[in-house]
Amino acid sequence: MKKILAGAAGAILLLFLLLIAVIIIRTALLPGPASIAATRAAPPAYDGPAIAARLSDAIAIRTISWNLDTPPDGKAFADFADLLEHAYPAAHAAMQREVVSEHSLVYRWRGGGEQRPIALIAHIDIVPVEAGTQNQWTRPPFSGAIHDGAVWGRGALDNKGQIIAIMEAAERLAAQGFAPSRDIYFLFGHDEELGGENGAGEIAAMLKRRGVQLAWTLNEGSGLVQDIIPGVSSPVALISTGEKGSTTLRFTAHAPGGHSSAPGDDTAVSLAARAVVAVMENPYPMELDDNVVAFLHAIAPELPFAQRAALANLWLTGSIIKAQLASDPTTAAALRTTTAATIIEGGTKVNVLPQRAAALVNYRIHPRDNVAALRERAIRLIDDQRVAVEAVGGREPSPSASTAAEGYAAIASATAAIFGPVPSAPSLTLQGTDTRHYIGIADDNYRFTPFIYRKDDLARIHGTDERVLIDDLARAAAWYETLLRETAD
Repeated sequence: MKKILAGAAGAILLLFLLLIAVIIIRTALLPGPASIAATRAAPPAYDGPAIAARLSDAIAIRTISWNLDTPPDGKAFADFADLLEHAYPAAHAAMQREVVSEHSLVYRWRGGGEQRPIALIAHIDIVPVEAGTQNQWTRPPFSGAIHDGAVWGRGALDNKGQIIAIMEAAERLAAQGFAPSRDIYFLFGHDEELGGENGAGEIAAMLKRRGVQLAWTLNEGSGLVQDIIPGVSSPVALISTGEKGSTTLRFTAHAPGGHSSAPGDDTAVSLAARAVVAVMENPYPMELDDNVVAFLHAIAPELPFAQRAALANLWLTGSIIKAQLASDPTTAAALRTTTAATIIEGGTKVNVLPQRAAALVNYRIHPRDNVAALRERAIRLIDDQRVAVEAVGGREPSPSASTAAEGYAAIASATAAIFGPVPSAPSLTLQGTDTRHYIGIADDNYRFTPFIYRKDDLARIHGTDERVLIDDLARAAAWYETLLRETAD
């Protein structure tokens, strides 16, 4: 018996040592930051204050998308187009510009080669400033004030800062006689904040009619994040290869009416409420998919050994890492389809039993799910024929772009050239962008803005005190120049 126990103890010890060895080896084999940064040339220098002044002028033009029932302010969008023309004369001389749907702008820079074109996407329109909040801004929201190393105002981050940075790069290249080896398109929609149907939607339809097939597109939707990921102090470049879809389910409940003094077991309100509880208490499961794993492996070299070992050995630590990611709403949202009850309505008087009540639940759909399956799942969870489940609109998640294709490599290379050896990884855009309209006319679609987003910047987008740092503007212009040179020189 002693020999058997000794043999078992020895086997357990051996297995333990093998486990430790596997963990250490996998940690050691984890790739470090991309070596491409080691040979980067000095990035092109841009005059940040001069760029800031032009962005300031752009912010002062109120290209607001109010709602679907309010037409765009034609003069504001015309003024914005005029500003670009006067601020960037060399770029406008080098490119052909078309106006689509009265307010959207399409630029074509003709190239001489046979490669498929590429397109940089952005949007001119901005969201309104919420009534009564103007006094909460450090600088007035449409002042374009240059203060404390930043340009302040609605649209600085979303999305005029990006347009200005793109045009700065185009102006520099055009003035230097740059002749692209392939067609380059700049696609600036005017109604992205309302869904983009009349802007990007019409631009995409026009390109399709003309037989244009793009190699890849690049739009907003992700960027470099800093001081957001615990334990990682350097910026992390998140290159989005896809975006979530969305839909809203309406749960409509019916029940007998009558006086509240003699109620039945349920009212329409309780049925609708119970339906909401059924889906909210059964959220979609979280999964560590390939993009999340690539992200975790990208940031691992920036962490202490113990944390690095945990990320290198997800086969062992996956459930722990998943639980940690689930503790933050933003990272949790990247792991699954999200469920958010947003509206419930029903009843007219406290002593009247309501015969009808409705609830609206908004879903942001992960690429592994779809609208039809989501509705069927809700029906199964509610399991009550007195509650009808209807999908109100619906946009399927985008297909994932390739991380092995030219476009992804070009984005990563330009990022290393401008920002140095920062970790980079594929990611998922949680919100909707104009990119959805270009699915099918491009081989791959990416989302990345070369700004560094810090923790408080996320609340500024569509919120109070939107602003962009002047240093970020200058780096972004240099980044776009580098990207265009690498892909079309």
